[in-house]
Amino acid sequence: MQLQDFFDYKNKLVEDLLTTPEIVRLISDDTPMEEAPSLAYTQVFPYEYVPETIQDGHTFVCCEVDVQSVENKTFLFPVLYLWVFAHKSRLRLPEGGVRTDKLCCEIAKKINGSRFYGLGQLNLRSVRRFAPMTDFSGKLMTFYAKEFNRQYDGTAPIPSNRKRG
Repeated sequence: MQLQDFFDYKNKLVEDLLTTPEIVRLISDDTPMEEAPSLAYTQVFPYEYVPETIQDGHTFVCCEVDVQSVENKTFLFPVLYLWVFAHKSRLRLPEGGVRTDKLCCEIAKKINGSRFYGLGQLNLRSVRRFAPMTDFSGKLMTFYAKEFNRQYDGTAPIPSNRKRG
């Protein structure tokens, strides 16, 4: 895996979130779909982010990618983290239920099992409580993937000590 994959995973994840109407609605009730890209870097972040001060209650989604382990020279295991949290004034949905719970459901529907992250399918591993600061509550979602450790370079010379067919 080249580090480019971290960049690609995060960009794909932000794209997946901001092109899904129900996810956009849960993040910001009054943002029309054509303005959804404006939520990037204001309420949807491709890095771990906790707001310093909030004048109004908002909902946030942040994501990050780590490599938890390297199986061998061929495979490694990237982990995608999503922090989904909201101000206490935004937790209760008008139709009933908790906004962060519903948002986690919709995110899982969108990306769990996706083949756009790593080799094979992206797999949900856990959803845990997360409270980043006073008056905010949410969840930390963790997804695991499998990825090539290195990209093959077919132009590299074969070492002289290798058997050749």
